Amino acid sequence: MPTGEPFLNPYTFIPAFPRSGLPDGFEDRAPDGQERLRKGWTGRIGVTLTVETPLLVLDPSRAEGSDHKVYPVRLRDGRPYLAATSVKGMLRAAYEAITNSRFGVFTGHDRPLAFRHSPDFANKLIPVQVLADKTVQAFEQAVIKMYDKTGRGLYPKNGMPVPRHGQKVHAVISGGKGIPEVVRFVPEGRMRNLRLRGRERLVNGTFCVTGRNIDGKRYERLFFTEPGQEPKVLHPADTWDDLLAHWNALRCSAETSESWPDLAEGTLCYAYREPESTKVSRLYPVLVPRDLSPVSPAEMLDPSIAPAACLGELSPADRVFGWVAPEASGVRPAAYKGRLRIGPVICDDDADTAVRRFDGDGLPLAILGQPKPQQGRFYLAASKHRPDLPIPDRTAKGDLYRHDRGLRGRKAYWHHAGLDAKRHWDPSRRGGGDPAQELLPGNRFREYLRPHEPVDDQGTSTRDGRRYATNGQDQRDKQNRSITGWVKPGTTFRFTIDVRDLDDIELGALAWLLTLPDGHFHRLGLGRPLGFGSVRLAIDPSRTTLHSAADYVAYYRTLSGTLPETDGHKVLQSAGDMFDQIVENSPSLGAIRDAFQVVTSGDPNIPVHYPRVLGNKLSPNAPAPPDPRGRNFEWFTQNERTGQDAPKGTRRSLPAATDRSHPLVVFPEPPPEKSKGPKSGGKNGNNRRKG
Repeated sequence: MPTGEPFLNPYTFIPAFPRSGLPDGFEDRAPDGQERLRKGWTGRIGVTLTVETPLLVLDPSRAEGSDHKVYPVRLRDGRPYLAATSVKGMLRAAYEAITNSRFGVFTGHDRPLAFRHSPDFANKLIPVQVLADKTVQAFEQAVIKMYDKTGRGLYPKNGMPVPRHGQKVHAVISGGKGIPEVVRFVPEGRMRNLRLRGRERLVNGTFCVTGRNIDGKRYERLFFTEPGQEPKVLHPADTWDDLLAHWNALRCSAETSESWPDLAEGTLCYAYREPESTKVSRLYPVLVPRDLSPVSPAEMLDPSIAPAACLGELSPADRVFGWVAPEASGVRPAAYKGRLRIGPVICDDDADTAVRRFDGDGLPLAILGQPKPQQGRFYLAASKHRPDLPIPDRTAKGDLYRHDRGLRGRKAYWHHAGLDAKRHWDPSRRGGGDPAQELLPGNRFREYLRPHEPVDDQGTSTRDGRRYATNGQDQRDKQNRSITGWVKPGTTFRFTIDVRDLDDIELGALAWLLTLPDGHFHRLGLGRPLGFGSVRLAIDPSRTTLHSAADYVAYYRTLSGTLPETDGHKVLQSAGDMFDQIVENSPSLGAIRDAFQVVTSGDPNIPVHYPRVLGNKLSPNAPAPPDPRGRNFEWFTQNERTGQDAPKGTRRSLPAATDRSHPLVVFPEPPPEKSKGPKSGGKNGNNRRKG
């Protein structure tokens, strides 16, 4: 298969629409009190949970190792132990989604997201130096080749010392197109030692040296003026305090701030001016800088789906599963326990039958990706009112983060459909090869395994070009975890759900979740992005009893009365059908249902894995295997590239869950960096820096 094979990102989003205009029964309100009988359903629902893909229920208290953790299966009384709270959390997340309820929790999202500008943003920046009067003076810029392709410094050479940051020099520059390059220089005051040749120019300047802080960097900068020319002074668009506040906010958002300079007199940096403006609105320490979105994720969240601030704002999921007031809100009452309880979850088999064990050091799992909400193309929607629509493909990076954008909704993990279950979940080595890179039917790989150690960092392939060459050694470090066992597919657990005074809609939503169509699965436990934890729920009629308020009225009218026999399974079926009909007649709830069903069934024709590139040394006619070097970030780098050298179809947004027409594709690995000399401001020999 050529490069560009499609894939599903491990996570997608179930849209969360503004809650206005929902059908009756879905509105926010305080829960009914318990001082009198109310119309509703009370009783117990028996449920069987069947494991479809291996389930990770791990025991952190018995983990071994320091730098690399090895986790055993969590056991109680000789059986796998699945906490009732885990099942309740799984059900609540699904219930929130299908009822378009408020988020139960949305904390830690009050600060604007940091993102990195695309390289062409450098063409909009002006080299400047900060003056004592809180203005800046503008310069022209040239580049000086400081490093070879291995990263080794090229200075001192030809009698010229190593350029130092902030060093004032006289320099000879050359180059008529694009940005000029420094040919020779001498320290300030020794201009007589310089001679011009051909079209060379003599300039006065200051070196801006930030170090070889990214792979492939070859050039540093000279901020200069022509002899006799005075630098132009630029003023802040608003106040200097605004510029300083933005600078310090960027410092706080950076991965590290040790090398981030203070914005003080003499600081060399880059200024941004709004189009048609002569004043500076932003200052940056580097040419391809980090920046802050104008709004935080919390501001992008429609208020109607934000966590309830008081008892009167409870949505259906809050009323059924419970609610806790936001921290430090000071409201009373500050919590509501809900009207649903999950009983003990009991495994039908003992560990000898239910657990697949891995001896020795255990099975090293693949690295789990960390949430990256700064990836606006994946997390942001076109607007708050249409969370089902991603930002259009090919949107300029600077246009992603706008006040009118919204959030995509609730994160959900695809069911990994279409696997050869017998071979896929058998991690044993065959023929001594790397089991993570073994190509399985359907162009699948064992995405849950971390590949063996690569033979080098260059992406060298095996002789046939279909895999990365590895040395046969497991990779175990702080980035990943190992397990000594998992719960086998086919294992069953049983539990009960006790409910109290649920109305028809509340009970119907629960019944709908417990009776998903065949081939649809909930996701539970750890490692869901890697395919673990697909489970099937089914109602057990023999353990299900439900009574209406009318049944209880008749029961309480006589001391010797008994509750009538009822067909609880039929009650649930009727409630689920009613809920489905309501959803069918609501555009927003219907869109949510469609997305939920697509995600819980998966797509047997498309593999699920983290975005990755096809290594340059691999065959372009084979699927891209997992990279043992762990360079998934290169897909996102490629996705932001533009111009003639960019892969086809970049600047992709994460497609909507229901959109199968245009899936994400594997990009080719960026070619090895080559020095072709400077071309233009900001794209001269990879002079980009992580800011």
